[in-house]
Amino acid sequence: MVRLRFSVLVSVALLLPGAAGGAHAADPFGAFIKSLRPTCARAPSADCVSAVSAYLDANGNGRVEFGELQRALAQAGKSAGDKGSALNGIERNLTVVGLLALRYAGPAQVFANFDANRDGGLSTEELFADFRIDRRPFGKIVKDPKAVDWKRFAGRFGKVGYLITDLLPPSHK
Repeated sequence: MVRLRFSVLVSVALLLPGAAGGAHAADPFGAFIKSLRPTCARAPSADCVSAVSAYLDANGNGRVEFGELQRALAQAGKSAGDKGSALNGIERNLTVVGLLALRYAGPAQVFANFDANRDGGLSTEELFADFRIDRRPFGKIVKDPKAVDWKRFAGRFGKVGYLITDLLPPSHK
């Protein structure tokens, strides 16, 4: 269940997920997800959050711009469609669900819903505003119903956000 919620987060936020991680260079998203698994499972959540932000912030200016999000979405779509990618079956399926959610919610609108200060870029704090980042691994954060405001996170995706909350266990709703 932790893998499910982690993959949904990375897929949706692209958050939601580069490093080489042993995967083929033609699959940067898959390679990134593969490299991210141990960090998010064992290291403090801030390390996982920093890695996701760094992947999304391709130009390194400290914020994710809409074009960078579009690049990550394209990479995720390519990886999800490639049976030879580094994504496992669950990650592939959840990436597809995340991409569909973004497509139907409208990537520009979702981006705007995360951009709290309306400066046209997303800081790490804006991307993870609905998560209480602490010393625990990110996998434990998403498992703790008190550490994530899932309703607020899902609300950033408009009506499609119900899909996100439907994937959560009853204790997290």
